[in-house]
Amino acid sequence: MDLNSTILGQIIAFILFIWFCMEYIWPNLITIIKKRQSLIQEKLFNINKKKKDVTNMYHQAKKEIADSQKKARDIINDANKNKLLIIEHAKQCARQEKEKLIKQANMEIKIKEIQLRKKLTTEISILAVMMAKKIIINSISCKDKNCNIENIINNL
Repeated sequence: MDLNSTILGQIIAFILFIWFCMEYIWPNLITIIKKRQSLIQEKLFNINKKKKDVTNMYHQAKKEIADSQKKARDIINDANKNKLLIIEHAKQCARQEKEKLIKQANMEIKIKEIQLRKKLTTEISILAVMMAKKIIINSISCKDKNCNIENIINNL
């Protein structure tokens, strides 16, 4: 019987221990657990919210990068178009300048040609006079030669 009374005493002590735990310890543990659960849920909610914010920022950043790349391509294309326009304008100005210089050179050539023709005609006329003079001198007799030479000398 000792064994039964020991078991019965242990059962009573155990029941008293359970009652004491349920009455004084268990409610405190439950409140602490509930507080921690609510804190964990809040943190999970904040984490999910932050995750959504980060995802939105990531998509927004991708969109801004794509927009910036498009703007950069547009700027480069505009610059290339402007470059082509400037080059074409420079070519056109160069052609006009070339034509102007060619016209100027042609005018100078014509002026030089006219000057050279005048000079050539005067030289030819001088040579013709000199040749005529020599022919006349050779064809005239000595007597006439002296008279004509004296007249020419006197005229000069």
